[in-house]
Amino acid sequence: MVVSDTLEAADDMHPPLSRRERDLTLCSLLRRQLSRILRLVDLEVGGRAAQADAFAVGRDGQPSALAASPHRRLEYGAIPGYARSEPRFHVIDRGLRRALRMGAFQRNGIALPVDGFRLRDIGQWSHYPTVSLDDNCGSISSYCNCDCEFCFEKGTRGAGIALGCAQLSLREVETRTKHYSPEKRTGIVQSGRFSLEPFANPRCLEILERIHDAAPGEQTNITTNGSYLTEDVVARLARLTPIMVTVSMNAGDGEMRRLIMKDRKPGGDETAMAVLPLLREYQIPFIASYVPWPSKPLPDMENMIRLVDRHDGLVARVCLPSWTRFARDDAPFDTEEYWPRILEVISRLRGEVAVPIHVMPNMYELRTMLPVVQGTFKHSPAAEAGIRYGDVILAIDGERVVTRPEVSNMMAARFQDTSISSTTFSLAREGRLVETTVPHIHDPEQLRYPYKALAGPEGPPVWRGCLGLHIADGFELRSFVGLRDILKERSGECVLLYISPLGEPYFREGVQMLGGIEQLGEPCELHVETLRPDHWGGNVQIGDLWTFRDLIAQTEAWIERNHIRPDVVLAPRSFLTNGGNDLLGECYLDFERALDIEFCPLPCPRIAI
Repeated sequence: MVVSDTLEAADDMHPPLSRRERDLTLCSLLRRQLSRILRLVDLEVGGRAAQADAFAVGRDGQPSALAASPHRRLEYGAIPGYARSEPRFHVIDRGLRRALRMGAFQRNGIALPVDGFRLRDIGQWSHYPTVSLDDNCGSISSYCNCDCEFCFEKGTRGAGIALGCAQLSLREVETRTKHYSPEKRTGIVQSGRFSLEPFANPRCLEILERIHDAAPGEQTNITTNGSYLTEDVVARLARLTPIMVTVSMNAGDGEMRRLIMKDRKPGGDETAMAVLPLLREYQIPFIASYVPWPSKPLPDMENMIRLVDRHDGLVARVCLPSWTRFARDDAPFDTEEYWPRILEVISRLRGEVAVPIHVMPNMYELRTMLPVVQGTFKHSPAAEAGIRYGDVILAIDGERVVTRPEVSNMMAARFQDTSISSTTFSLAREGRLVETTVPHIHDPEQLRYPYKALAGPEGPPVWRGCLGLHIADGFELRSFVGLRDILKERSGECVLLYISPLGEPYFREGVQMLGGIEQLGEPCELHVETLRPDHWGGNVQIGDLWTFRDLIAQTEAWIERNHIRPDVVLAPRSFLTNGGNDLLGECYLDFERALDIEFCPLPCPRIAI
């Protein structure tokens, strides 16, 4: 090769290696790499553990016939999902693939058709943060019995997401239970595979019951389309308190559901439409959701919300319809015209029903960081004290509050203190100052459904909605303080900061709370840009769907437009996994290699939209 010849001519002190010497060097490197990998994993053949005692390199440096056969291809369906949380899986995957292009593992002189690997010494992989055992077990099923025209999964494989399809096994639940620490809230590294209809897994109920038995005080959360929720199933779920069920209703009657969800389960439409009164009968708190796709008339959305209200649901959730360019070539509707129409209907309904109506993404409707009450749960202390939708909380027992997370965190701490008997709220309501006192009721026998159902059998509810206030998630001021600290360290540098379209009003408001953009970016030259997730196209606005490809393309365009080259690019790290990758598996190094500009993620909690 030309490069090799040039290097040899440039340094006579290092004569070229002979072919044997190159082979020995290659084998030494390969041996070192495989020894490192095999300290972390065991090999598999056809899903069974396999022990190798040698690795044979192909003759003349070429892969053996076995290594080149289709059986040697390592198609690890789980790798992309796990690698989002643990980048070392990518390293292991690539190392084994490279090795198998050069030769084959052997046992007793016979080649092993290795087609996978499993983790060894699980304990070293069990220190990953998690919310609960339920959360650590992750997706029960990444299959679904419906084919909804508005499903978020459509087109994602074309977009480069391949997280694999799988169903959780009882064996994996047992392993995760064994290595879960409720005190530390840590568990085995989690997979990012899609979580679709859990009851498509025939062992779903057994899995839920085992998780509940292992962690009886933790809340079980189920999201389902309702097709499998017969009375027998609901009765078994009722024994798993505390539990929360989210039902993707998406229709106000059975005929509409049949048309738009295309349920393949016989009798699924009838079962799903009958589930809300069953959940009410068995005292299971539930949230019902609806996607108002334009093929459905908006009165159908009204019918669903009234149905939820009639059966005492906790929340009626309306998910504003979205699509990506990978799912649809043409826009199915005009977002700027259609979304406001949906909000008009919801605004009217809030005066007619008691159930809180939550819009997702909530940041589209509620464009402020202030602690605005989004409703109160039926029969809760807050509802009976007269707190209502649109009230702005100014102070709690005389202590001023300015953001929604501040209220949620303060109330969660207060509610767990059984010595506190009541909380007084100072509210701004239609230009007036209103004060109301809400009692803390710790005896479940004095509570009524659905608020009562938030309590476990051991005592009162410990939940973000304590006292019955429904308050949406939001930005925390500490994120802005963190940004200010980063900018101080960048004194004299040109900094380009990206924010999302939905987050822009929050950013502007938070900056003003801290004294204005000038003070925030005073030590450096700060430029703020709104970035849309162009990789996805369509009308997707969620900042968590950014990719590094978006950042690269828009930064190149920004440099060309402004004739300025930033020293560093900042962006909220909420679009990154724990392993530092985006949804396509790419990391900040891809950005820095492409532009030769430093990328700095801004620490901030992910917002539940």
